[in-house]
Amino acid sequence: MENKTIIILSHVGFDDSPYCSYVQAHAKALVEQGYHVKVFAMIPWFPFFSYFQKKRRSFLSRIRNHKKQVQNLDGVEVIYKKTFSISNLFYNSKINLNGIFYYHAIKKKFRKIYKNEDVERIDAHTFKVEGYAAYRLKKKYPNVKTTVTLHGTSFERNVTTKNGTHQIKKIFQKVDYAICVSDKIKKEINALGVHNAKVIYNGIHQYHLELCDKEKYQYNILSVGNLIKQKNNDIVIKAIHKILNQYQDVKLTIVGEGVEKNNLENLVQELGMTENVTFIERILNSQVLNLMNESYLFIMPSVSEGFGIVYPEAMSVGAITIGTKGEGIDGFIKNEENGFLVNPDEDEIAQLIQKIYQKEYNVEEIRKKAYQDSKELTWENNAKKYLEL
Repeated sequence: MENKTIIILSHVGFDDSPYCSYVQAHAKALVEQGYHVKVFAMIPWFPFFSYFQKKRRSFLSRIRNHKKQVQNLDGVEVIYKKTFSISNLFYNSKINLNGIFYYHAIKKKFRKIYKNEDVERIDAHTFKVEGYAAYRLKKKYPNVKTTVTLHGTSFERNVTTKNGTHQIKKIFQKVDYAICVSDKIKKEINALGVHNAKVIYNGIHQYHLELCDKEKYQYNILSVGNLIKQKNNDIVIKAIHKILNQYQDVKLTIVGEGVEKNNLENLVQELGMTENVTFIERILNSQVLNLMNESYLFIMPSVSEGFGIVYPEAMSVGAITIGTKGEGIDGFIKNEENGFLVNPDEDEIAQLIQKIYQKEYNVEEIRKKAYQDSKELTWENNAKKYLEL
């Protein structure tokens, strides 16, 4: 393994982190396995719209202050590359313009690394842009193992369009593996005739919290995620409303920000639930874990979900966790074994919560199994499974 190098293709998330945190955790774990890891972190350049992108502009200015535009983060060499981006303007074009721009931004630097180091693997994260660049590199360097990890968002956006499915088939006929973060994504890509797909779950940050006595927090219910329609927070609120006559002490806490917040607050007002529902804006992950630890139930019946790290995080601190049937978490959560799976339906959710409170399930066994399964989701295990390929 000496002098072996892995090249990761990623992008900058503009959330005050250097780039996507889950990619950094993955890269750090690969370093700990003894590899040299270099990340090409794409900085999109919006020539026509940058005036309105204050956060992005300030972030770009910070990056420009790095003379070499390179950082070493936990042993990972992060190489920032500014690339021309037209964002969604031509997203459904037959020509993958953003992917082409990304490839041309990194190809010279990649060639230099390839010439001087033993590059064993190209590891692209997300399909549309980085995946296309990985496809081009694989054509030029066929001896380098190449994987593209599908985290959900860009894949789901393209899987139902003609141009999108054409791009998917073209890319995955060339690269070695499609890495899927959930069983759902693997089924979807298999349905397109792509059969070099493997499921490797993301890791989660393993916090060592002293687990609370859940009976003390029996009526605390938590939901965490962006306040957007697909998260179905309104359905959760309506489900809680249906059980309030029987369980008046139930408290629902919703953590997140988004365009649906006003609608959700109005719904709470209309249903007379202001004493039972609390909204908290985005907070640190460690604070979220503390809230999960002090919750009896965690529920997020979202749709179009790639995997959803919040589910195993809730499981890791003993919260009884409820996800959505047929979505990304279905497969990791096994219904009535380590959690519960429901349709996004207020009556079904209300009935399930009632059954849980009425002790119709052995919740202690479910909680114990959930805790054990969540502890397997380490970034070390994630890295080892990539390397086993």
